[in-house]
Amino acid sequence: VNLPAPIMQFGKQEIERENSLRLDPILNKSPGVYMHSGALNTNRITIRGIGNRSPFSTKKIRAYLDDIPLTNGDGETNLEDLELNFINKIKVWKGPTASIYGAGLGGLLHLQTEELKERSTSYISHELGIGSFALLRNVTQAYLKDKRGKASLDITFSDTNSDGYRENNDYKRTTFSVFGKYKFNKNHQTSFLFNATDLFAEIPSSLNRIDFQNEAQKAGGNWGIINGKEAYNKLLSGISHQAKISKIGSYDFSNNTSISYTRKTGNEIRPFNVLRDESDVYSLRSVFHLNKGYKKIFSDFSLGFEWFREEYKWQTLESEEGIAGSLLSDNISFRNYSNLFVQSYKLLTKNISLLAGINVNTTMFKYKDRFSIDGTDDSGDYTFKTIASPKLGLNYAFQNEQSLFVSLSHGFSPPSNEETFTPDGEINPEIQPESGWNYEIGSRGKLFSKLDYEVTIYQMRVKDLLQTERISEDQFIGINAGETRHNGLEAFLAYRFSNKPNEITSFLSYTYSDYTFVDFENNGEDYSGNALTGAPPHHLNIGMDAKTKFGFYGNMNFQYVDAFPMRDDNAIYSEAYKLFNLKLGFSKSFDFMKKEKSFELNTYLGIRNVLNEKYASMILINASSFGANLPRYYYPGLPRNFYGGVKFIIKI
Repeated sequence: VNLPAPIMQFGKQEIERENSLRLDPILNKSPGVYMHSGALNTNRITIRGIGNRSPFSTKKIRAYLDDIPLTNGDGETNLEDLELNFINKIKVWKGPTASIYGAGLGGLLHLQTEELKERSTSYISHELGIGSFALLRNVTQAYLKDKRGKASLDITFSDTNSDGYRENNDYKRTTFSVFGKYKFNKNHQTSFLFNATDLFAEIPSSLNRIDFQNEAQKAGGNWGIINGKEAYNKLLSGISHQAKISKIGSYDFSNNTSISYTRKTGNEIRPFNVLRDESDVYSLRSVFHLNKGYKKIFSDFSLGFEWFREEYKWQTLESEEGIAGSLLSDNISFRNYSNLFVQSYKLLTKNISLLAGINVNTTMFKYKDRFSIDGTDDSGDYTFKTIASPKLGLNYAFQNEQSLFVSLSHGFSPPSNEETFTPDGEINPEIQPESGWNYEIGSRGKLFSKLDYEVTIYQMRVKDLLQTERISEDQFIGINAGETRHNGLEAFLAYRFSNKPNEITSFLSYTYSDYTFVDFENNGEDYSGNALTGAPPHHLNIGMDAKTKFGFYGNMNFQYVDAFPMRDDNAIYSEAYKLFNLKLGFSKSFDFMKKEKSFELNTYLGIRNVLNEKYASMILINASSFGANLPRYYYPGLPRNFYGGVKFIIKI
């Protein structure tokens, strides 16, 4: 309650609330967050309107798994590769408030695993899930922990298959993960992670308005004709060590250092060409802490650095009815960045706390053109200007479990690979990161002993707005196009009607967004004063959960998404939609082999989109048209669909 920053946290129960296959029901519960989901492998997460101009993926939103970066050198974040069962918490930092994690303009998604002390026994579990569109999902997990609580090992294997709702929509994903922790003594602990993903997914792409209204199941354009698809293998690995080094006066001096390596190799069949790519990502992160805590006086000082390097190789080849032909391009790029950061958190009095920090970033981009047949060489390198991003927050805690906070913070988002080039394929020396200042005031706490609340009012000004333009089917360029203003209100309420053993709780999440172009000209058109594309003015999420002492439980969820402009000229708007989801289940522990409550059974059945609403679950902003074809804005949302499953846990 004392942290002066807008943070939303989801625990294990909330992660598993609807269906652990999908992230959008979780993240859309947070005010200020809107996750578009075009398919299981096509998603876009936006926070406070940042990231909504990314065509097909999540960008400008940073993500970490503990201290391992999940965002690549291009600024893209793919959370779909992770199995959610070994994630214990998801923290959503809204706006550029997380300076020790890079000061991303949109915010931060921090996925955290469990501490050694959070589980008491070893177990083996298996979950079988089925659903509409031939969904079949198997997840097997073994969690092993020694009796002394010094070591744990979490091994998970999952296999997910679906035919999809649309044509050319098959999806197959296999993951294998190993996560372990070992505590040498009270001062030293080491953690390691190994996560391998094998993905095959057909790509139905987006639809024009006529096809969306009349033939939503069809694949877009010629993607179905050539059987467009992507396949990749991805390895995510890392190791970290926490050390309590010594005491300096009355302060504890400690360090947390982690290194990680990620490798991805992919192949994508597209109507216009075939893309083959591979990337190698290395990172090193080290944070030193000075910490003092006793009675009601607490202070923490953090100093650290993060170094990141990505080597990305990609080739494009002619697509001859979906078969790779002659080489069209051969490229390699290197992206390095370093973050130096300092942060101090201190309780000035028993009521007033101060949070101050600064992140200093240097980003370098180097490109090598390895395609010499055309007689040109567009190789080059570029270092973006060093950016210092400060933040300052003040919190006042009242005696009745309520607090008031204000904060000021700066953030930035560097251009992606595509946005770094000119139309001629050369590095654009004029392109700069977009950056902005965020101002907010908020209050959080508890009322009447049963009502938790958080309300925030903010304004963010973004300058050097990065505009991604599609100039051909396979070519995008970026320009710094202007300035936007993001005014917003976020409110979250959670009320507990009853306590154990019979529990009924409810929540309400509401976002009001007034985002506009302050100064924006593009291709001779002045869009100043227009509403920002891709951001619904109103986003409402209401839910209720019930659990009985007999083991029966259920939840329901209602979501409303307002209409928003799909083009910068505001000529075309999406349609507002409403979704209602329902889930019922039974969970009970039983005695097994003379051990008390050593066997747990959980079976459930859920319905998504109960009202069978026709809606677009993802919109392609400023969609272009080529030839006589209509622009394709729409990714159809799923009609009414069902899922169910059974999970058993045996404690050993």
